[in-house]
Amino acid sequence: MLVAVSGGSDSVGLLVALADQLKVDPLPDITLSAATINHGLRAEAAGEALDVAALCARLGVAHVTRIWGGDKPKSGIMAAAREARYALLADAAADLGADVIVTAHTFNDQQETLAMRSARLAEDEPGVGTGIADAVLFERRIWVLRPFLCCRRSDIRAYLTKAGIGWIDDPSNEDLHYERVRTRKRLAGGTRMSGLAEAGARRATIANAVADWLGAHVTIHENSLAEIRGEGLEVNRTVLAYAISNLTGVMGGQPFGPGRERLQRILDFVAERRPGRRTAGGVVFDLRSSGLYLMRESRGIETLTIAPGARGIWDGRVEIVNSGATSVRVEAYGGNGATVFAAGLPKAAVQRAGAALPKMTDADGQSTSKERAVVDVIPYFAPFDRFLTRFDLRFANQLAISFKRKPYLKLPLQGLLTESASVGADCLGKGPA
Repeated sequence: MLVAVSGGSDSVGLLVALADQLKVDPLPDITLSAATINHGLRAEAAGEALDVAALCARLGVAHVTRIWGGDKPKSGIMAAAREARYALLADAAADLGADVIVTAHTFNDQQETLAMRSARLAEDEPGVGTGIADAVLFERRIWVLRPFLCCRRSDIRAYLTKAGIGWIDDPSNEDLHYERVRTRKRLAGGTRMSGLAEAGARRATIANAVADWLGAHVTIHENSLAEIRGEGLEVNRTVLAYAISNLTGVMGGQPFGPGRERLQRILDFVAERRPGRRTAGGVVFDLRSSGLYLMRESRGIETLTIAPGARGIWDGRVEIVNSGATSVRVEAYGGNGATVFAAGLPKAAVQRAGAALPKMTDADGQSTSKERAVVDVIPYFAPFDRFLTRFDLRFANQLAISFKRKPYLKLPLQGLLTESASVGADCLGKGPA
């Protein structure tokens, strides 16, 4: 297990608690390692990483520090730092031979996330009320577990104080420039959230229902045209909202589905069952008497060049791995892509979907020869392939089946997670002790 340790009270508490537990109950097949990410945003960060390394040495835990180098964005720095942090942690896990990453997200973090998410989402929108997931798959390669989600920060600090172990307070946690800090201050007055575990269970139940719905009512043609047969539109609005939102993200190459108002307009359009077309999230919705067809809108598709030995994500929909000896240029197919589809599909839908298929040429725009170009083309699911919560795992795997793609990495420690969810439900119902 690779523990992500920043030096703050939460992550230090997680590291010490896991180390203490393994001393009390040694398990020969479980060992700990730790990683600290220096984001390069504060001069003190290097010294703090050394402090964490010293603590790990006292605990007998292997430790590495990884640095986020390069230019930093001028806006959205917190989101960019999060993306970089997980990538660096995953690389460190691979170097250390770790099977899972554990992070110290707490009940306080859960409250803040739920409050921020509830402010953005409607009551029936996918993701509302679920907060932070206790397990997330990163980049299809390693699971991140969060065992402290029902622990209060004050209790973690009391535990460390009793053990005589200090921690570092990051000044950015007091910077009101950030939404999370403002939310934290607002919640400090005593406002608390309840029913988080139940909300997660509801989301998993909905996702599982949509997975069954997907297998029964949806066909994906040539990885670019989603056909929802008419009877599949006769489901309750919550199931359809989850399905439409995520299918829009996948077909449009976006990590999120359409926003609240656009999603509601699409659902209203589908409910009327009047043939016609709408667009949202880079996707054309073509409603016919036989059903609903989703395909990528033809505009806004940029060309991507991939060097030999490199990989890239084209249009948020397709992963291209170039194992050949020459660069590969990927662009939209245009008017000649419709010939690959089976007969019997609506002609206009086929033409639109075919025009958005990927076409590979060399860097000069010439067709590549088989001898020089060795390219793997893999469907990419933008809502799931970077971060996939365990709530959505079954739906994502059913989606993979529909696209004839390999399933996602299995969830580790399934029994422990199930037990943890049960304990979390109990403690969240009473208020974490």
